[in-house]
Amino acid sequence: MNTRTLVLAAVVLVAGGLAATGAVAGGSADGTSADRSALGPSVGDRAASVAQSSCEFPVTRTDVTGTEVTVEERPERIVALQPSDAQILWEIGAQDRVVGMPVNQYTSYLDGRSGKADVSGEGVVEKVVGTNPDLVLAANVSDPETVASLRDAGVTVYHFAGVESLEGIARNVETVGRLVGSCESAREEADEFRLTVERARAAHANASDRPSVLYTFFGFTTGTGTHIHDAIEAAGGENVAAEAGLEGYKELSDEIVIDRNPEWIVYPDDYAIPEGTPYNQTSAIRQNQTIALDYSYINQPGPRVAIPLTQLARTWYPEGLAEANRTVNASDVASPNRTAAETTAVNGPGFGVAVATLAVLALIAAALLVGRRR
Repeated sequence: MNTRTLVLAAVVLVAGGLAATGAVAGGSADGTSADRSALGPSVGDRAASVAQSSCEFPVTRTDVTGTEVTVEERPERIVALQPSDAQILWEIGAQDRVVGMPVNQYTSYLDGRSGKADVSGEGVVEKVVGTNPDLVLAANVSDPETVASLRDAGVTVYHFAGVESLEGIARNVETVGRLVGSCESAREEADEFRLTVERARAAHANASDRPSVLYTFFGFTTGTGTHIHDAIEAAGGENVAAEAGLEGYKELSDEIVIDRNPEWIVYPDDYAIPEGTPYNQTSAIRQNQTIALDYSYINQPGPRVAIPLTQLARTWYPEGLAEANRTVNASDVASPNRTAAETTAVNGPGFGVAVATLAVLALIAAALLVGRRR
């Protein structure tokens, strides 16, 4: 790996949920309408879903830090600390109330972001406080010290747990909707997402054999306890990293590539599969069975994960997905226990803060060492 790759991998590794800074988002700037059309009939096309029994204020929810966060009234000035936070706000129609967000290549796909204060980079606390927000949404990858400093400055901040499943994405959408007073649109978005997931699962329900799949990015892979693993499995693939016993986002060894010999290699489209051994010895490369996914959609744990999920299901089970799109409807999707969306577990999945910090320091140190040797 060169210096750039090591530093980039460090940032991606810390993301855990791959929602935030450094090589975790971006993509086209053309919005979602064209992409969403490929997902099959929309839940929004059916009768309006029943809103939550109450979407009134004040509302109190417990976040990943164990803090009871109270939003006194409908927030009119919202800051999204991470790209995934912004994505959810856009998908539930609350973008007009966003006053601050990361305005960079990682949110370039969100139409209407111009004019928003850029809260990325250095001096985050000062930038956020300067927007005079009513509420700050902080995805799990947000720096806990930043969250604490914002709270010390009197800012209301909700810090999310890491996302380890597709259902976790849907629940986060509902939680955001409740916090910002957009309950009905959030419920519709979450249910549409669940419908897409159910159709992907139904596409391979009768399959006798499932393809073995390796997900790789910048020298890392994803095991159990991540939304990317869940997307691979929901689309009908068997994640070889999970079969090898890996959990979370881990460095990928040549031994796993050789021993597991994946039939398919899946990767974000801002990454190039390494040439030569051991990759060229896999069935995936020999049979030209690779899939590039939009890195902004697969890496950020937000509703647009539905797009690469559908891409995978269509590649592996085209006929099954077409049938599922015709036959699986909103009424077939089981409604989960909604109370789960109201309280975030104190112990978030994925990397803990300490582990993530150590990973960053180790990789940056390696990058500096490589730089000195050159």
